[in-house]
Amino acid sequence: MDTLNQTIELALWAITCVGLLLGLLLRIGEVMYRVISWGRRACFHGRLVRSRTMALVLAGILAASLTVPVPALAGQGWWWGSPINPGFDRNTVIQVTGTATQVDIVTRSGPSSLRLDTSGESFTVMLGPGWYLAEIHADIRRGDPLIVEGSKMMDRRGNLYLVAARITNQRTGAILGFRDEAGRPLWMSGGPSGRMRP
Repeated sequence: MDTLNQTIELALWAITCVGLLLGLLLRIGEVMYRVISWGRRACFHGRLVRSRTMALVLAGILAASLTVPVPALAGQGWWWGSPINPGFDRNTVIQVTGTATQVDIVTRSGPSSLRLDTSGESFTVMLGPGWYLAEIHADIRRGDPLIVEGSKMMDRRGNLYLVAARITNQRTGAILGFRDEAGRPLWMSGGPSGRMRP
């Protein structure tokens, strides 16, 4: 049953990535069409000096579009519309202790998260898909004292995030694993269960 769930999850991520890639290609085509239309009008009116300028503009647009990390979204277990960088940076891994003030565990494949208040900062802690938390029997409640190890990130508005690698719930004594040492999500690797014993 776990293998079937993982297969379905991987298939959904693959479909999502293909859809995103097709959408990106359509957007690039639309921008290129507008640039070419502008170039034709400019050439017609004598504003464009050389056709090489048009080629450079198109090459720049194409190069910029290729830098979008679409495969990283699926590979790191993130989702479209995430407010932060989809990667997991091992250089920014920290360990913090705080209290869970809000817990949002979804029932299906969407991202689960919690709000962690420490003595000096507040973090949105990104956990993993709801089915994975159910599989590892994650029992995290509002008010639980937690030790969270994860990659610290900040969104464009200055909000702090922690992409959880490991959480110790001091109320239950459970240690929950979300990512391996390289930062790969355990629910994507088919590796060992995320439930660990102290």
